[in-house]
Amino acid sequence: MDYRDEVAGKRRGIIDWMMKYIPGYRGYAEKETRREADKLLREHLAGRLKQGRERIKDVRDKLAEEAKLESLDDVDRVDLLYEGVTDRLGFASYGYAGFFDAVRVDEAALDKLYEFDEALAKAIDVILEKTEAVGAAANEGADVKGPLDELKAELRAFEGKLDQRQETILGVT
Repeated sequence: MDYRDEVAGKRRGIIDWMMKYIPGYRGYAEKETRREADKLLREHLAGRLKQGRERIKDVRDKLAEEAKLESLDDVDRVDLLYEGVTDRLGFASYGYAGFFDAVRVDEAALDKLYEFDEALAKAIDVILEKTEAVGAAANEGADVKGPLDELKAELRAFEGKLDQRQETILGVT
């Protein structure tokens, strides 16, 4: 017998009871689900950014081995940008008020926030493409300044999108 199924069944029964007898609980439970989905999506996206940052660290190591020191400062700046956007995304606000808070967030606003986070995934795809271009240039022994500049621009644009996300939350809460 799997006790996890039994506990989950009992928990589901308690939640069903609460939805039936506690005014507003159904909406709270739905918002909690949306909030958790947003959190999981942001964690996934932050994980993808971490992979890109690891690639940049590999580039830095390769340039250092080859004594191409003129590019290391630019690579370090990109690494710091990567770190900043990854942390901002991973620890971003939910844009959500708790069950007993005076401020309420409607479902449409939470859906909009989730859609905004989904759009960030497309921006991360571009960032990772630019990251690979930097890596390819480094592997070919080519100058990485151009690809690094393009990557920096994408990371800065992503910072702008995170600022817009924060503005969306401030408009929501």
